[in-house]
Amino acid sequence: MTAGLVTLFAMLAFVAITVWVFFIKKKEDFDEQAHLPLDEDDKQDGNKERSS
Repeated sequence: MTAGLVTLFAMLAFVAITVWVFFIKKKEDFDEQAHLPLDEDDKQDGNKERSS
């Protein structure tokens, strides 16, 4: 009985996270977050060029 409830809770949590990621969260947020590593590399490269 307990194992069934744990499985049900895990499945509901998975479905809730999936719905939140794909339907509720804005695409613009993901795009902005996806470019963060690239923006940081650009800033570091700019600092190296200025110090040379």
